[in-house]
Amino acid sequence: MASPLVSVVVPTFNRVAGLRRVLTAFERQQPHDLPFELVVVDDGSEDETAQVLASFRSRRFPLRFARQSNGGPARARNRALKVASGELVLFGGDDIEPHPELVAEHVREHHRRGDPRIAVLGLTRWPQDEELTSTMRHIDGPGAQQFSYAGFTDGAEYDFRHFYTSNVSLRRELLNSEPAGFSTDFSAAAFEDAELAYRLSRRGMRIVYRAAALAWHHHRYDARSFFQRQVRCGEMADVLFRAHPQLAKWIDLRTLMWHRLEVLTADRAYRAKIARVRSDLESWERRAIDLAVFLDEPATDLVDPLLHALFRYGFVRGLAMARFGGDGGRTVAADQWLRLLPSAVDILRRNAAKRGVPLPLGEVEAMIAVGRAEAGS
Repeated sequence: MASPLVSVVVPTFNRVAGLRRVLTAFERQQPHDLPFELVVVDDGSEDETAQVLASFRSRRFPLRFARQSNGGPARARNRALKVASGELVLFGGDDIEPHPELVAEHVREHHRRGDPRIAVLGLTRWPQDEELTSTMRHIDGPGAQQFSYAGFTDGAEYDFRHFYTSNVSLRRELLNSEPAGFSTDFSAAAFEDAELAYRLSRRGMRIVYRAAALAWHHHRYDARSFFQRQVRCGEMADVLFRAHPQLAKWIDLRTLMWHRLEVLTADRAYRAKIARVRSDLESWERRAIDLAVFLDEPATDLVDPLLHALFRYGFVRGLAMARFGGDGGRTVAADQWLRLLPSAVDILRRNAAKRGVPLPLGEVEAMIAVGRAEAGS
């Protein structure tokens, strides 16, 4: 085999079925003479991942793999970069199935641009035959909490926040300008890619979107699992802020600080409402999540206002708990619940009534009532 032009980096953890799909899909890459390697790091999986990697044989590409104790995707990617030998590095995932010309499209765009500072962002979308939940339709569509492709223009440039390591490539020499690689301060898969991209952008990196560089995302979400993901994202946003305080505006931390000040100076009635929600915060969260799950299948836009508020609240909750801790974090979270959820549920109730969609009215009315001025007075 020729020396690899591209190193495809894939961290993996406990997704052996998805990993098999990824390995098989890379076998189908066209054209056959385009040289690339696959570098997989097993991040301490407890399933059959190690055995699958050890037994896999490919006629299409060299497979390099390593295993480490569980340390998160940042550490796994750094481990992969130590052995990757390609001129270009393409980041993917164990739930990301490549189109047969994914690698070729990345190479073509780099050649077309001819700029060593360019990173090429490909399109990651749900599989066409996947029956989506309302959550999946929302987070890659109007909500854009996962990907913002719905608002992208092919060939346009986007900032460091869109360095999606599901499907992005750049030259190794550009990566080497930040030899520390991904920051391992990020224990979860959130903002570790944007943080590296921010450092690279200060060295001149520009991100260009190429829609033809297509991959499919095999990761099923419902409202409950994505809410949990948003809480982790909020926690990791605080890690980002600690590393780069100048990015506070990008994570709305300034707004959150103003809201915290408003809580500290609020009147007695509002402070009583906050205390009521704070004392039973997990129950209120569960009610909102259960309501969203109730409307998850079949997928509908009816639930969009609730999902937008719920996932925004989850992010802020994670950030507030990480930033203010204990009672302070719960107080800020309760304030955000009151700002976001009751009004969103009220909109949902009215829209559902217009469409004749039944809702669990007891839960709905309870959430709306807690947001009214008289509640908790």
